[in-house]
Amino acid sequence: MTRLKTDDIANIADRLQQYDARLLRQTGRTLKGIACQSLGHKEENIFSPANQIKVSVVPFSCGHGIIKGFSHTVAQIAAYMGFASYVAADTDVKGLTDAFDRKADIIFLADDERFAAINLRTGYVSDNSEMTARGFVTGLELMAGGLKGREVLVIGCGAVGLAAVKTLLTRGATVAVYDVAAAQSQKLTTHTRGDVKVETDLRLALKRYHLLFDATPAKNIIDANVITTQTFVTAPGMPCGVTPQAAAQLGKRLLHDPLQLGVACMLADTTAR
Repeated sequence: MTRLKTDDIANIADRLQQYDARLLRQTGRTLKGIACQSLGHKEENIFSPANQIKVSVVPFSCGHGIIKGFSHTVAQIAAYMGFASYVAADTDVKGLTDAFDRKADIIFLADDERFAAINLRTGYVSDNSEMTARGFVTGLELMAGGLKGREVLVIGCGAVGLAAVKTLLTRGATVAVYDVAAAQSQKLTTHTRGDVKVETDLRLALKRYHLLFDATPAKNIIDANVITTQTFVTAPGMPCGVTPQAAAQLGKRLLHDPLQLGVACMLADTTAR
């Protein structure tokens, strides 16, 4: 997973209502609505009992350490969506035992390699990369008015990119991929049985495709000169690969956030299991 920086998530918790209102303008759905649609569930079935579900966020100090504000932000997103959430007072193993002692239903935990949510009642594990991909593909589908039979370019063939490709194929899209490391693109085709096209020139590809899924950690790779009135971009990658000029042209046709949508989908996924 891309390692977030403190500045990436600053003030997210304080701006969730504004973010939700923007999502509604962009997609016709709120954070809850996109999360449920991404998984094929009805909102009332997932979030009606949320206030009875206890969510514990456990900070982990291994690797590069704890990102300041990360655990608090995850807990605040869960609280905004109606869950009884809290950040464990201790880290690592002590934090985990605290979650068990306090009879948490779901725990969130992240290190340098993986960000996951675990349903302690069923043992089900929800992965952030997969859920982020599902959420942003659903956002693209809603913004663009459907994906069936339409061409989508996925930029970046890491975990989120791979999950996005698989989700896009299930939605009936025609998928092309690009990665700065050509071997990554070729590797991805083996996971999808050759059902995707590999692009080798990003500049040319960006001019050809109007539906873009940016899953890279690269900055300013989507410039204003490739944006048309038919261009829609979802960008879960950090930092956002869209230049400020391109973002201004796109307006509400750009969906980007560092954490919110992925966490919402993880909550819906673990609650449903």
